Amino acid sequence: MLGMSRDQTINHSLGDVPLFSGISAASLDRLAPQSWQRSFPEGQVLASEGDPGESLLVLETGQVKISRFTSSGHEVVLAIVDAPASFGELALIDGAPRSATIVAQTAVNVRVVPRQAFVALIQGDPQAAMAVLHAVTTMVRATNERLADVLSLDVPGRVAKWLLARAAARGERRESVMVVPFDLSQRELASELGTTRVSINKALKSFESLHAIRLERDEIVILNADLLTEYTY
Repeated sequence: MLGMSRDQTINHSLGDVPLFSGISAASLDRLAPQSWQRSFPEGQVLASEGDPGESLLVLETGQVKISRFTSSGHEVVLAIVDAPASFGELALIDGAPRSATIVAQTAVNVRVVPRQAFVALIQGDPQAAMAVLHAVTTMVRATNERLADVLSLDVPGRVAKWLLARAAARGERRESVMVVPFDLSQRELASELGTTRVSINKALKSFESLHAIRLERDEIVILNADLLTEYTY
């Protein structure tokens, strides 16, 4: 369970989170004083699979890893997520335990919204309820698409799709190329894409030999996005 000090200021960035993007500023200003902030260092577990779903975690800065563990103890990375984002919507709605473990990949700042305040918001504001339904629907669609990718795409296809999505979300245009930050290990990427580190390395080296990408120390330079796109069908 998270032990935190109460933060009474209404200065917040809740509206930047996709979950709350359709909710009025007035409603979010009423919600913010009922929440509090917490900072975590890199490597800290924010929440564990099986914990009570007592609060919504809003990632304001930093990056986290979301994963589950098999019965044999093998970690399956579901996603690497950058701020702004939120976690724990399903547990808040149905009261069930958390379905995944969340670990800080970098130092992070998190705003914690208690379940009682969250439920009161959606019960008293139809606009907020619809916004939450839309966010949950988007999350389910993303999960379905990820499952479809695992079933229908080979490893190079999954890597290509990940690179293109990463470029769209966090890429930086430098002259005629797109530069994508690569701030996770090949093992972590392998877990996220449902394969092995060796297969990830082989796919990246193959794309580099085709001059589709260039591997740098902490980033990947996309030289030919069209070629990567061909692998995603």
